[in-house]
Amino acid sequence: MKWALPKVSLIRRAVFLLYARHDFSFTRSGLFLGLLLFCNLLHSAEATIAVAANFRETAQAIAQRLESTSPHRFTIISGSTGKLVSQALYGAPFDVVMAADQARPLKLIDEGLAAMNARRTYALGELGLWWPGKAPPFGIIDLHELSPQSVCLANPALAPYGAAAWSLLERSGLNVEWLAGVVRVDNVNLVAGMVAQKQSRAGFVARASITGMMRKGDLALDDQSILWLSSEAAIQQDLVLMKRAEDNPAAQWWVEQLFEAPIQDLLKSHGYQLPKAEQSQ
Repeated sequence: MKWALPKVSLIRRAVFLLYARHDFSFTRSGLFLGLLLFCNLLHSAEATIAVAANFRETAQAIAQRLESTSPHRFTIISGSTGKLVSQALYGAPFDVVMAADQARPLKLIDEGLAAMNARRTYALGELGLWWPGKAPPFGIIDLHELSPQSVCLANPALAPYGAAAWSLLERSGLNVEWLAGVVRVDNVNLVAGMVAQKQSRAGFVARASITGMMRKGDLALDDQSILWLSSEAAIQQDLVLMKRAEDNPAAQWWVEQLFEAPIQDLLKSHGYQLPKAEQSQ
């Protein structure tokens, strides 16, 4: 029982901190409220959520909402799906990994870092070709009018949105030499930024990136300048709860709440489609 004294000391300190922070009087009602807060403290947990770059701002909004309605706290780490999964394979302390594809969560399962029943589809992303100043209608094949160095996409080796874009480019009929010159960047959010700042004439973007820029007032956009490709390249985005987090109430709460109505509405407002029930299982 060597742990008993330190634990009692910690509890006493926590109680006094609660009273000091909330200026409770030692009345019956004050004691009740203090005990309520202390119970929350005992049941609170922290979780690290690794999210694909396209989902960063959405994840931050979810974290803010869930932290306001629970005692849990969340740290959001974002990057290209390929880099995040590579970090997880090398021991990065992620509790939930939210990828922009299905293949890489399966890789984590194959490596024994997550269980098969811990994988779910949480959103459907949408890929588009953004070409400011190009009069519609236009198609991918029309990119031959531009130099390949003025067209960008997310790196297909790391980013699922880039992989989807590259697949469409390869099937478009553009010649191999032209394709070799296309600019590749780390993630799909960077593509939207480069086109918005006129560093690239055209680029393959995520609807969520465009929606986020417009929501913040960073972009005024005529939607006709984007050729949306959802019928050709819907991006099915999966998550996994890592085995290390199976007993983490914050990580479990995060995953559960993603499929409740308030967060589902938030996903739609951020430019995502919702998976059908059979897809999310």
